[in-house]
Amino acid sequence: MIAALVPIRRCFDFSGRSNRKEFWSYSLSAALVVAASYTLMDGGYWLTGTVLLDGEAFEPFRTLGWGMTVCAVIVLLPPMLALAVRRLHDIDESGWYVVIAFIPLGVFVLFPVMLLPGNEEENRFGGISGLPGA
Repeated sequence: MIAALVPIRRCFDFSGRSNRKEFWSYSLSAALVVAASYTLMDGGYWLTGTVLLDGEAFEPFRTLGWGMTVCAVIVLLPPMLALAVRRLHDIDESGWYVVIAFIPLGVFVLFPVMLLPGNEEENRFGGISGLPGA
């Protein structure tokens, strides 16, 4: 869980390298936070296919879920962008490739790239990040 919190401290640090463990632990943690808040906003429909909570009594929860989702995206996106740039640096690629994520279906192009192991030696972006093979 500690690896998932490191990107928050390095929120605006676009230099250096980040290993796979740091990237994927933060990505999965952020996805769980957004999914939980979205579930609250949506009344569970996207999760189960039926509206679990509906009606006037649920409206405050829907508003709370909407606010939590927006806040989660605003808070979690800057560290994610910086982390993606550092992850690209770890495999000796330019951080500008992160722009691909903003075009339609671009995330599917970056996904396999983020699975690649980092360089085992120092590259143009700095020294080894984390444990070898991580």
